[in-house]
Amino acid sequence: MVFGKFGLWQGPALHEGLAAPERIKRDARRVTVPTLFHIQWHDEIFPRDGQLALFDLLGSPDKQLIGYSGPHAETKPAAITLWRDFITGHLPASA
Repeated sequence: MVFGKFGLWQGPALHEGLAAPERIKRDARRVTVPTLFHIQWHDEIFPRDGQLALFDLLGSPDKQLIGYSGPHAETKPAAITLWRDFITGHLPASA
């Protein structure tokens, strides 16, 4: 699984009614598949400390963290390449 740019806490850019840190904490522990978690170092929507806290809570014994400078909406081409490589590297070999 590849995901990220998300965290336990949100900045003022999102409506406060969307905050659900207890649900996120509970569900994070249930993630047990290999996981690549992407954070944006200067994310204005999800503060870095909340993203790192979410990563720490993931239940997967095989989890990796990648981080890039820039705001939430910025995605570097190198990140997309890593996402693809992670997914294809974890697909079962065809019989």
